[in-house]
Amino acid sequence: MSIEQYTEDISASEPVRKIYADSVSNAVAVLRVAAKLRREKLVTPERMAAGREEFRAEYAHMLGIDVCRDVFGSGAPELLRTYLGEDELTTVERVLFNLCDGITFTGLLLTPKQRSAKAPLAVMQHGGGGSPQLCCDLLGPNNYGGVARRMLERGVVVFAPQMLLWNFNVPADGGNIPSYTTRYDRRGSDNELKQCGVSIAGLEIYEISRALDVLLELPFVDHTRVGMCGLSYGGFYTLYTMAYETRIKSGWSAAFFNDRTKYCWPDFVWKDSCGRFLDTEVAGLCAPRKLWIDVGADDAVFDNGETAELFPRVKEFFAAAGVPGNIHCNRWPGGHRFSTDDGAFDSFLEGFGAYV
Repeated sequence: MSIEQYTEDISASEPVRKIYADSVSNAVAVLRVAAKLRREKLVTPERMAAGREEFRAEYAHMLGIDVCRDVFGSGAPELLRTYLGEDELTTVERVLFNLCDGITFTGLLLTPKQRSAKAPLAVMQHGGGGSPQLCCDLLGPNNYGGVARRMLERGVVVFAPQMLLWNFNVPADGGNIPSYTTRYDRRGSDNELKQCGVSIAGLEIYEISRALDVLLELPFVDHTRVGMCGLSYGGFYTLYTMAYETRIKSGWSAAFFNDRTKYCWPDFVWKDSCGRFLDTEVAGLCAPRKLWIDVGADDAVFDNGETAELFPRVKEFFAAAGVPGNIHCNRWPGGHRFSTDDGAFDSFLEGFGAYV
C-alpha cells in the first residue's frame, strides 16, 4: 500500500523557529557578558597606561589600518589644491590627495586670512548625510553650530574631509541636508573591505592620517598644534581617529559616544571589538591628550539615558595616565549637535594651542 508523502502546515514549525531565534539572542547575551569580562580584565587603565602603544597597534589591526599602510604606503601623498573662492574671513580650496595609483582622498581646506605665520590646524569632520561643504557653512543653515567659522576667526586652518557618507537621492523633507547624485554603498564597501582585512572606518582613518602627512608640511601650518572635532559620524571619526593618530593633540567628539553594544551598526563593528575596544577603551587610547565628549540628553538619534554610566571608566584611563583634567565627559540638555557651552569650544582649542 502506498503512503502519501508527509506534508506539514507552514505554521507547525513556528515554535521551533522561535526557539532557535531566541537561542541565538541568548547566545549573543551570554557572549557579550563574557566579552565584557574579558575586556575589563585585559584592557585596564593601568595596563593601557603602561603599554599604550601596544594597545594602539592592536586597535589599528582590528580596524585594518595596518593593512592599508602596508598595501598603500605611508608618508606625504601628492597634493592637488584648487582655489574655489574666498570671503573676508577665509580662502577656500578643494584638496585631493593621491595616496597611490587610483586611491584618492578629498576634502576642503579653509585658510584664515588673519593667522600667525605658523597656524594651528583642525580637522572638521561632517556627520552622516553630510559633506565638507555643509559642515563648513558653504550650503546654508545646518546643525554644526558654526564651529568651522568660529575656528577660522581664531586663526585656525580647517581641513574638512569627505567621507563615504553623503545623502544619495534622499527625498526632500524640509530639512537642510542636501542630496547628491553620486551612488555608493557604504555597507557593501565595508563588507568588501573586511574580506581583505580592512574596514571602511580603517580605510578612512588611514586616509585622514595620510592627509595630515602632507598638510602638516604646508609652510603656514604648525605641525605641533593639531586638533579634530566632529558631530555624529564626525564624532565617531574624531574619537576613533584620535585613538590612532597621535599627532592630534585635542579632540571634541559630539553626539556619538555611547554603549556600542546598543548601537552596533555594521561600520561600528569589528571582530571581538566587544572583547577589546568599545567607545570607552578607544577614548582611553586618546590619553594623555585632551578629549571633550559631548552627548545630548535630548538626542533624537542616540538614546543617552545611560551614557553617563560609562563616563567613570573613561575617566579612569586618563587618571591612570596622570592627566585626570584632560578628559571632559559632558551630558548636556540638548540634541544631536555640538553643545552650546562655550567651555567645550574653548577647551578644545586650548588642547591644541589654538586658543588666542
